[in-house]
Amino acid sequence: MKFILIIFFVLLSNTIFANEEDNNQVEVINLYESKSLDQMVLDNLNEEQVIEEEVENSNETGEIVTNEVEVTQIDTVKLNFIQKNELKNLNNYLNNLKKINSQTLQKEIIEVLENLQLNLELEKDREIFFLVINYLQSIGQINKSYELIEAHDLSNDKNFSFYTGVKLNYLLSTFQLNEACNFNEELNSNVKLDFFFLEKLDIFCLILNDNQSEAFLLNSILIESEKNSDIYYQNLFSLISNSSNQISINNTIKNSEINKELIFLYSAMTRIAELPFSHEFYELDKKNLSIPIILNQSSPIDLRIKAANKSFLENLITVDSLAALYMSADFNSDQLNNPKETVDTFSDNKELSMAFLYQLVNIQIFPNDRLNILIQFWNFAKENNLEEIAYKLSFNMLTSIDADSENIIHGPQIASAYIFNNNFESAINWLELYENAKEVDSKSIYARVLLDLYSSNDLNSFINSINLTLNNYIYSEDNENAELLYVLNTVMNLDINSSSNLSLEKIFDNRTMPSIFLLNEIDNSILNKDDEKFLFYSLISLYDKEWSDIHPEHLRLILHGYLKYKDGVLFRNLILEVFKNFKFII
Repeated sequence: MKFILIIFFVLLSNTIFANEEDNNQVEVINLYESKSLDQMVLDNLNEEQVIEEEVENSNETGEIVTNEVEVTQIDTVKLNFIQKNELKNLNNYLNNLKKINSQTLQKEIIEVLENLQLNLELEKDREIFFLVINYLQSIGQINKSYELIEAHDLSNDKNFSFYTGVKLNYLLSTFQLNEACNFNEELNSNVKLDFFFLEKLDIFCLILNDNQSEAFLLNSILIESEKNSDIYYQNLFSLISNSSNQISINNTIKNSEINKELIFLYSAMTRIAELPFSHEFYELDKKNLSIPIILNQSSPIDLRIKAANKSFLENLITVDSLAALYMSADFNSDQLNNPKETVDTFSDNKELSMAFLYQLVNIQIFPNDRLNILIQFWNFAKENNLEEIAYKLSFNMLTSIDADSENIIHGPQIASAYIFNNNFESAINWLELYENAKEVDSKSIYARVLLDLYSSNDLNSFINSINLTLNNYIYSEDNENAELLYVLNTVMNLDINSSSNLSLEKIFDNRTMPSIFLLNEIDNSILNKDDEKFLFYSLISLYDKEWSDIHPEHLRLILHGYLKYKDGVLFRNLILEVFKNFKFII
């Protein structure tokens, strides 16, 4: 039944979207085609690396001219703040940047560190490079660490063993086992890694090469050498070497203590053994383990989708790969024929609910039925903070929606889907149809806020649009909304009504403020236009905080700083994050 549904989906998709332009098409690729999900994911990782290399080369030769905003984002600048700081202080700074809840600011600090101009002939620059590599892998960016390591000859570096471990972990995490084994063979005997990592990898590679007798010999030596036996590794070794009972081993594995330093080796062995990953295993390192879990077909599909959603939002996989995974979830005919009951059974599992609704949309024959399920899909996604994923997945379906009187009622949601896919002209058309037929309301205002955020060409036009939008918006007069409006008003100098009246019902605020010394450093960095210093200190002050958890005075200082940081290049996305986090308008 599953195979028939997928064939039906492909035929239906071809019929509906035959007239679409190639450059706008987001093709859903099913997992039964010649190109595997593994290859799609790896292609995207490799393509991202190639693009970054092309950007670097174009900057060096000057052959490619990009617009001003893009240059601001990727320009490689020498960060005096970083290089003038003592290594001990820099290490402390980076340790306090490991929990950044803002996706925009997390991406910014990664780009800044990636684009450092370091001279590895200098000892201090080599130490900074080490700290950067360590930081990137610690926040789930092992792919970035790998790319930086590959760009330099580090064979004589005192930290070469550390870099070796990072490279091997990356190759194992992306299931590039031949490359991992070949690299391991080329290492000299001076390279040492903790927990007998290289010895265990040797044994694993021997199994892969069907050299079991030598693998058993080396493993017996390993068992004698380890003071504390790695039971998890030994159980996996027994499974992949077919030397033990699988049922009893599986039970033992679930209860074994996992060495977090070897999780990427474990992940590769687990896949070879055709064992599923558990949700608990994923929680050990959610970002770095996302790709191994996506590629492990034995793992629960809801866990794979959870990892894929995160990877998509981190730009690690494409929408094609994500759609293929969503379509691989197995639902029977009874479930598809009784959608309400099925959704109720998945009430505690948003990943399966998303996959089910997505498949349900795609098997609808009649346009009205398809649109109704699509709206349900979008609404569910928005409730679970997955709207960007839902809108990107449904891009191909948008052109099949007719702008008739029956569909106009859904104009703001259709417009939002177009906005997330950067088709602003179609978004405006749907909004105008809706507002002419109905009226301006909170739904259309939400869509116009998104339009302002994503389509404004410069910061001034964005602020003007926000000003007009907030003037037309009727908000609930709770304290948090009033505080946020007051902050936005003062930061952007808006022409809106915002209350600053003292309420004796709330004299003290439970939200904490950073130390006065840190606030002073942030304030001075803004006044002195020291972008690098401001970035570091502002991020330290935001450690593990959501926007709504920040004291309003602190929030005002931070937003004021980012309005000036690199001429406001991050400001629009930060305002969107603030709106979402406060559940204000959107």
